[in-house]
Amino acid sequence: MEAFREYGSEVDQVNELIADRMGVNRTDHRVMEILNRLGPMTAGDLADATRLTTGAVTAVVDRLERIGYARRIRDTVDRRRVLVEQTPEGAKTGRRQYGPFMQRSLAAMQNYSAEQLAAVRDFMREVTVIAAEYGERLRAERTKEPE
Repeated sequence: MEAFREYGSEVDQVNELIADRMGVNRTDHRVMEILNRLGPMTAGDLADATRLTTGAVTAVVDRLERIGYARRIRDTVDRRRVLVEQTPEGAKTGRRQYGPFMQRSLAAMQNYSAEQLAAVRDFMREVTVIAAEYGERLRAERTKEPE
């Protein structure tokens, strides 16, 4: 558990440093990560994914648009819908910042068998679900009225 906590703390610091280098705050950085990982989505879907209000998402997208890291586009299937996507410049900037970290991480993976990596992947997915469920519990407790 200690190694897991250490990893989380170090990655959190890397993300903070990269957000600063990119000229964005941590929330904007998190939105960029989600858009990079999940692709274009509506502002409502982005609010759900980030657990931000739709108003907060609008402010984030406005900031990311101003610096050229995200843009609003019309959905090609339903022209009434507006999607938010990461721009090529945003993706390029992210790759430039995370490239050395990702290269070293991929190199480290070469030290493990496919079965070992599958076990690590399964563990990471399982604890991600646990973290999401615990976050939901904490949010629910926060909104309860004191007794």
